[in-house]
Amino acid sequence: MGAIVTSEVGNVSENGSVEMRGRAKEIIEQFRRDGTISPASAVSAEFDVWDQVTPGWITFATLKALVKIRWEKGESAAEQVPMKPIPSLSRGDATLVLRAFLGDISTMREVRDRGLITLASVVGLLSTMVEEDDLSEQQVDVLLEFGEETCREILRTGNPLRPTLRGVEVGPWDASEAGVLGPDRIDLGGLIIPSPVGLEIQPMRDGDDILAVTAVLGSTAIQLQAFRARDGSSWETIRHQMKDRMQAQGGVVKEWAGNVGVELRAKMPVTTQSGRRAIQDLKILGCDGPRWMLRGIVTGLGDDADSRDEWPYEMFMNTVVVPDFSNAEDSGICLQWPPPAK
Repeated sequence: MGAIVTSEVGNVSENGSVEMRGRAKEIIEQFRRDGTISPASAVSAEFDVWDQVTPGWITFATLKALVKIRWEKGESAAEQVPMKPIPSLSRGDATLVLRAFLGDISTMREVRDRGLITLASVVGLLSTMVEEDDLSEQQVDVLLEFGEETCREILRTGNPLRPTLRGVEVGPWDASEAGVLGPDRIDLGGLIIPSPVGLEIQPMRDGDDILAVTAVLGSTAIQLQAFRARDGSSWETIRHQMKDRMQAQGGVVKEWAGNVGVELRAKMPVTTQSGRRAIQDLKILGCDGPRWMLRGIVTGLGDDADSRDEWPYEMFMNTVVVPDFSNAEDSGICLQWPPPAK
């Protein structure tokens, strides 16, 4: 695990940041030593303060980072529950808390409403998992620094479900934001997408118009489609409309805090080519840009909720939208198929 945990994180120079991380570390060490948090430490943690970086918030963000690292190594929420009991949590409740930390928004609401996210539960889980993983002091320091920087990113963007601001460090980008693009790109007119080795692309046509493109790599595909933004056409609004429509069709749909913000994860009833009834898994990503919205629908092996396949997210975040507002009547941004390579 050390090779993962000791990845480079942003440098933080403020003395206050070092002090906050130091106090967070003291609280974790106190719990590991005494199995409890002293009243004075609980007060100094400022766990209920979320508009500035506090020791309590750093422990929260650090636990989330550690849960994600374990998940990337193949451990589900249930598998991550420590063998050592957590004083403030049953094993079932601990599973719910860890599932919420992985991004399940409905579970987030449940654990919040039940009051399961407390300083004691967060520090208890974090300190016990650090002990189980036998992390060194240096590894813990790196995790805490990453947790602190995550808190600062959230304060900068104002959105805890999307801690990185689109158009600054990551995409999807507007054509005006993209700067100089590398050579490994496919220009589709309304979209410019990455072209990793082995990628296949398939058009979705409506007569002579190309409305979307499906990018296929291995056993996973993502369909990319861009729309002009109009009144009421934000990703949040469309996401809720899609959720209601899919549920009306008999699907099971959840909102999930994923790599690019809030996404939908759905299980939809379908009829196969042979006429049999089956269930299809979908992940639906979305992002608002300047006067446009990009949607991505992930299918195949990467659509599973526990899939570690990251390339569809990377494809989505590295897509450039080139909006054409000449046809104001059409909500979709049509694409152009690239000419054959010479």
